[in-house]
Amino acid sequence: AKSVVLMSHLGRPEGNPSDKLSLAPVGVRLETLLGRPVVFLKDCVGENAEKACANPAPGTVFLLENLRFHAEEEGKGKDAQGNKVKPTA
Repeated sequence: AKSVVLMSHLGRPEGNPSDKLSLAPVGVRLETLLGRPVVFLKDCVGENAEKACANPAPGTVFLLENLRFHAEEEGKGKDAQGNKVKPTA
């Protein structure tokens, strides 16, 4: 494979980013286990993630941020006030 893009979910952040549930520490541990750099992307969707993964150097390992930081991943979430919300397409 030219590169590897890893993604996962952790906990139940209900569609809201949370430092406590970030996958950034997982990236640090992966670097140790793999013995090579892991490029951590602070989001799992959007222009920055797409650009980073579009034409990587051979052997690049990417780790995307927690998928559950987006309500679309579970089909529901909560807003900043704690109200239940549904994803917007």
